Amino acid sequence: MTLKLNRFIETYDGESFDVTIIGGGITGATLAYEVASRGYSVCLLEKKDFGGATSAATGKLIHGGLRYLKQFEIGLVREALKERRNLSNIAPNLVYPYPMILPKPGFVARLGLFVYDLLSFDKTWTWDKSKKIPNHQYLKRNELLKQNLGDYEDAAYFYDAICLSPERLTLSFLKSAVLYGGKISNYTEVKDLLWDGSRVVGVTAMDMISKKEVTIRSQVTVNASGPWTQDVLAKSKKTETSFPKQRSEGIYLITKQVTPIMTLFVGDRGHFSFAPWRGHSMIGPTEKSYFGKVEDWKLTRESILEFLDYINETSHLKEKLTLEDVLFAYGGLRPLAEAGDDTYSASRKSELYDHVRDGIDGLITAAGGKYTTSRQFAETIFRSIQKKIKKRAIKSISAKQHLYGSHILDIESFIAEAKEKHKGFLPKTIDYLIRHYGLAYETILSIVKVDPYLGTVLNEDGEILAEVVYAIRFEMAKTLSDIFLRRTGLGTLGLLPKESIEKMIQVVAKEWGWSNSQIEEETKWIEDRLRLPV
Repeated sequence: MTLKLNRFIETYDGESFDVTIIGGGITGATLAYEVASRGYSVCLLEKKDFGGATSAATGKLIHGGLRYLKQFEIGLVREALKERRNLSNIAPNLVYPYPMILPKPGFVARLGLFVYDLLSFDKTWTWDKSKKIPNHQYLKRNELLKQNLGDYEDAAYFYDAICLSPERLTLSFLKSAVLYGGKISNYTEVKDLLWDGSRVVGVTAMDMISKKEVTIRSQVTVNASGPWTQDVLAKSKKTETSFPKQRSEGIYLITKQVTPIMTLFVGDRGHFSFAPWRGHSMIGPTEKSYFGKVEDWKLTRESILEFLDYINETSHLKEKLTLEDVLFAYGGLRPLAEAGDDTYSASRKSELYDHVRDGIDGLITAAGGKYTTSRQFAETIFRSIQKKIKKRAIKSISAKQHLYGSHILDIESFIAEAKEKHKGFLPKTIDYLIRHYGLAYETILSIVKVDPYLGTVLNEDGEILAEVVYAIRFEMAKTLSDIFLRRTGLGTLGLLPKESIEKMIQVVAKEWGWSNSQIEEETKWIEDRLRLPV
């Protein structure tokens, strides 16, 4: 039976928890799973939607961080390479080996790749044999051209991994947490920390939909709010810390496909890559300091044009990219554990801060870090939680079993068999649904069996209307943005044809009981949201 997510805040009756987590990005999601699966009670509160801020502003790589070797962060790279394998194991439908090239690698880069291979000695220890990653190669022009890898004098050819949808991976961790008894709620804002003397004993929170305010008590509160870390701490003068107010702004562009393989470029303002993704190129990231309020940040036309200039001057494309080539752009703010003028070189090491060092108990802040190492970071945070609560815990299973809905031992064989089993659907639809929804693809197909119209295909990937219904009924989607950008991929390549948007809106309107005026208003809103900024 398919798991149905519910906002626990709607029926909250005063229950207290061992742990309250503030923030529903990847750090909060992995921690919720770790805490719940180890036998502790936990609730997670997200002020907007799960995986909707920093966790969505990603290049989708699950990687060891080759560039961190230049900063001699050997431990961080080894940890990330181990976690690359772990995520490939526990989420086989979402995480895959991903080839890339680095044109004209110098001696330092070639040495770094040699060390990278050594540090990932366990890269072939995968549950699904199709997920094994080979050692890097050094190729000359003739071989590059022969393999359609680009026209370069020479290049390093190596693998990391890619997550098809980080948003859905975040959701998979949350579903796994709920399976073990965790309580979660989106659109629930923490208004203040709850105090008993010098101890934090919970939070006051508001359901942003009903506007109802509640008090939630817990033994430990974890601030995992990403770029809002300082904002949460600023709710009380008691919790002022040394966490920097500086954030790193990063943006990505979606364009026509530029390169046949992920290609890395390094310039004087950092690296970026062209990554083939869904028949297009995903280009990014940028690295730029941001010091303002998180709520004031927005993607601007100026930042897109500035990035295009840097791309054209650094990558030496035969044809320069223009604004007309950009179909969609997205970005966000990354929290930093350390401040500095150079955000590109800033450490991505996770920062765990126990406020007991300031004389405050019951509060932990988890900031910084990398998407790839979030599961391991959750283990580290849990050890600090356990010391405070002193309650016996079950051994960690988060690296030892599949995430909810991902128990697939051979993903390629599974997809091939499913295509044979469901010949009434396009093969690309079955392929997309399994890779993004895992075993829940059957539930989506069952929705179509009840109403065949919901099998209408909406894009080149084969996505169908039934995904919209599934997002609303089973996955706690509360806004059009949730549906278009996080539950499905229907908005992540920019505007769909108007006919497809109208079909989606009609389905949403029926599920949510919208009036004609609401339909017009919401259609305009999502079209404006998916357009490039002016």
